[in-house]
Amino acid sequence: MRAASYIAFAAAAAGQFAPPLAAARVYETPDNFFRARDAPDLVQDSARAPENAPENAPENAWRAEFDAFGWLLGMDGTVGVRGRSGSVHATFLDIVDSTDSLLGFTGRVEVGRGPFALYLDGTYDEAGVDNATDPAGLSAVDITFTETVLDFGAMYRVVQASGPRDADIDLYAGGRYLALSLELDPLRLPKVSSDRSWTDPVVGAKLRLPLDGRFRLALNGDIGGFGAASNFTWSATALVALDFMLRDAPASVMLGYRAIGWNYAEGAETSRFTWDVIQHGVIVGFGLRF
Repeated sequence: MRAASYIAFAAAAAGQFAPPLAAARVYETPDNFFRARDAPDLVQDSARAPENAPENAPENAWRAEFDAFGWLLGMDGTVGVRGRSGSVHATFLDIVDSTDSLLGFTGRVEVGRGPFALYLDGTYDEAGVDNATDPAGLSAVDITFTETVLDFGAMYRVVQASGPRDADIDLYAGGRYLALSLELDPLRLPKVSSDRSWTDPVVGAKLRLPLDGRFRLALNGDIGGFGAASNFTWSATALVALDFMLRDAPASVMLGYRAIGWNYAEGAETSRFTWDVIQHGVIVGFGLRF
């Protein structure tokens, strides 16, 4: 009994004179300082660390993005070679039926540091439309074309997301290069064909807006030409992305719609070349960010 009494008395005395755990005390060591905090605060700070880690990343860190898309291409407008022209109104299924072409291919690369970035966006497709009509709507014309489109330029982030529900907004300026091979095969007349390439200046804006969960909305639009080559050119893209982790890299699958247009004409009468079209269709893609 006496031993138990002594043990109880010693425990009570230790509790009376020990400093409370919640009080912060600083212990100086030869090399650094150590601050002791109570256990509940340490647990809460540890739980918050992963969430805060991206926000504490250096603002001028390098970043890179790569996106690849399949484009289910349709087309409307007027095309012309050596004074002959045809009016096109073709859906994706019309083009597939005419050329056995499944889709166009698009890829985009962005590399940046801090608010600045460079981008390169390329598209390649081969397509054709059977039984288009001449401007008078009287004669059938088969149209075949191959095109390569390269968009390039520099971007500046004018709005940086400060939270998980905030938007990023980038402004950009650059150029749009088009290399085009166009052939017209009119009924009862010889085929005519020609190759052209030109570059237009473009300016635009890009927005990313997080949605519920892992989804986000991305919008991209630009205008250009201004008479430098085309009278006018423009493009617009809207898509919804589902973000996830692929091993250690952020990845996305994307579904949306893209349209791009030109109003370009060169020459007169028998030498006239016309590319006054809007290409549009559903896009399906995959992206990686580093």
